Formats: sequence, structure tokens, C-alpha cells
Amino acid sequence: MPTPKMALEGIRVLDLGMFWAGPYAGKLLADLGAEVIKIEAIRRPDPLRVQARGLFPNGDPGERPWNRSGMINERNRNKYGITLDLTTPKGVAIFKELVKIGDIISENFSARVMEGFGLGYPVLREINPRIILVSISSQGLNGPDRDFVSYGNALEQSGGFTFLTGYPDVPPYFSSGNYPDAIAGIAAAGAALVALRQRRRTGQGVHVELSQREAVSHMLGEYVMDYSMNGRVGEPIGNRHRSKAPQGCYPCKDEDTWVTLSVGTDQEWATLCQVMGMPDLAGDPRFDHVLSRYQHHDELDAIITSWTQERTPREAMEALRTAGIAAGAVNTVPDMLADPHFQARGFFEVESHPESGTHPYYSRPMKLTKTPHIHRMPAPGFGEHNQYIYGTLLGRSQAEIAELEREGIIGTVPAALAAAEG
Repeated sequence: MPTPKMALEGIRVLDLGMFWAGPYAGKLLADLGAEVIKIEAIRRPDPLRVQARGLFPNGDPGERPWNRSGMINERNRNKYGITLDLTTPKGVAIFKELVKIGDIISENFSARVMEGFGLGYPVLREINPRIILVSISSQGLNGPDRDFVSYGNALEQSGGFTFLTGYPDVPPYFSSGNYPDAIAGIAAAGAALVALRQRRRTGQGVHVELSQREAVSHMLGEYVMDYSMNGRVGEPIGNRHRSKAPQGCYPCKDEDTWVTLSVGTDQEWATLCQVMGMPDLAGDPRFDHVLSRYQHHDELDAIITSWTQERTPREAMEALRTAGIAAGAVNTVPDMLADPHFQARGFFEVESHPESGTHPYYSRPMKLTKTPHIHRMPAPGFGEHNQYIYGTLLGRSQAEIAELEREGIIGTVPAALAAAEG
């Protein structure tokens, strides 16, 4: 039986993304079957290759740490990888050749970079009227803050997200998850699909410009609405809810293990009391209505904690869920890898990389029945596919490729590390 054609098979993406947002968008498109070419410069590789924060297999950077970074390998599977210096005229000329045969360009540089390369959208459109440029930037491509460079943890603040995190009467908390990067990557991949659909209808490409700051602000719609309608400014409430009680994160029997639960109605509260073996508590006047429960939330937390501390997170979660109470065990990464639901759905896939070895990686949050995802290849080594892209795809001779290497326009070792080895 022939392998089904993948959803984006035949679509070529030039992926200039670095760090998280851009590479994540490219990975999602690659998972859908697009031919994604990750492009880096030997003088400026993706920083995740050299800022790996110690995330190497067994803690060992090896002889080529730039190919063993867990961060680079997680965010770039199913991609080809080449090097190309866009600060040189010859590098720009080669990139324009790729534009001629490409469908999508994805980049997450600061607003001025593509124009600085001489590769602004008007230039790209002249080369290939069907090209789609997806620009992911910190602040957007216009406005007074356009040239500010920010990372996800800073964008949480300027986007309004951090003001609502944490607990009352303490400074705001970082999320620690850098949500703006992941949100922007998902939104950029979705916008690229919309642009492909529009191109199919019109025959013309389009420039998609996505602001990470605005993407994170989209998470705050109800708070913006409440302020515009009622003049109320949202405040952090920790793990509690504005209209449900009790709700919280409760300690379990082993050290630093937790379960969450949320009760939305009086019936759910009565059910929770039954599950905890305290049915009379449902009639306690301190707790017989959501408002009174909210007013006595600290007392409720102590009661619930006395029950959860006798159980593991999974035991507590299963007892609550079985009874119809919204609950979840707080999973650590080892817990996630062992989670039977994730295992049943094949969420973690074991992938082998020639330099970093065999490890589980998370797969995709979506499944397509008619065009299934196929793991085609691990993340590329630095410049791994120079020969294929420049030789087979662009028709360069071996002598021409060797000359590009001598000139430092392409290569397989980051320039700074090559100089250090020297």
C-alpha cells in the first residue's frame, strides 16, 4: 500500500528562524510534510547551537557540541540544514536563487534585518510573485517600538501577561515558559497555511507580519473587555478562580508532588465532600454556597490538603475525575514520559540522531487521519545538507561549493568555534 501523501508535500520553506518562535513554526510545517530548509550563517548560527544551557546527552557536549544541543535538535526535526552568509553579496545572490524555487520564507529577526540584507518583501516579491514571507518579530514591523529586540520572558511583561501572574500582594511572576515564543510559532504556522490558501485563490504571495507582543496580548481578551466595560483592572489571584471555589493546587503524600482541582457548582462541591469522606461538610453554612466558600477559601484549602496529603497525585486525580470533579496531577517531565494517556496516543516518539543518540521527543499536538505525520529525519547538523541543496537543488559543481567554503559563505563549523580550535 503506497504511503499517503502528506498535507504540505511539495511546499518548500526557507527557514531563517532562530531560538524558538521561528524554528517552531518551521518544525510544524515540516511535520506536515513541507520541505523545510533551515538556513544559518557560519558567523551567526542559531544561538541554540552554542547557548545550549548544558542540555547535551548525558551532559557531554562531545566534539561537535553545536550538533548535540538538545534545544536545537528538539526544534528542528524533519528539516534540511544549510549554511549561508547573507551579509555577503554572493550569499544574498544564492538566497535569491532559493527564493525563485521556494514557497514560504519564515524569519524571526528584528524588524530591520531583512531590509538590511536587501531582502525586504518588495525585493522578494519581484523575484517570485508567489512567495509568502512570514515575519515574526518582537514588536511588529512598524510603530515606535519596532526596533526593540526582546525575548519571550520580556514580551510577557510588555504584552500585559505578567501583571496577572503570581499571587496577590507580591511582585508579578514570570511564567518560566516563555509563552510568547511558542504562541508566535503556532500562530505563524497557521498564518502560513492561510497565506497558502489565499495564494491558491489569487495566484499571488503575501507578506504575513506577526508581532509576538500582540500575540501574547490576545490571551488577555476577557481582562481588556472587563476594563473597557467596567473600569476594573485585573489582578493576580494565584491558583484561585474568580467565580469557582474551591480551586487550587494541593500537596500530595510525597515531597513536592501536587494535584489541582476546581469546583464550579454546589453539586460538584457536594460530590467533592463525598469523595473526601466528609459528606456533612456540604451542609456547613461556611461552605454551602460559592460565595461563602470563596470567603472561607483558606479554611477549605486546609481541609482539602488534609485529604490530598494522604494520596499520590494520580490517586487523587483519578478519584476526583471518576466522580466528575475537574482535577489534574501536576506532572513532572518523568511523569509525562510515563503517563499512560500520552503513551497510548504515541505522543512521545523515540528518535535517533547520528551525533546526539536516541531519545524520546514529543511529537505533535494534532493528528490528521488522511495525511498522517511521518518522522522523516532528525534535526540537521550544522550545514549538513550543503551538498544536496547547493549541488543537487541549485546545480553548483563541487568546485563551486568548495570555493564557497573557502570564502566562508558556507561551512559545517560555526566560525567562532572554528577560530577557537584553530
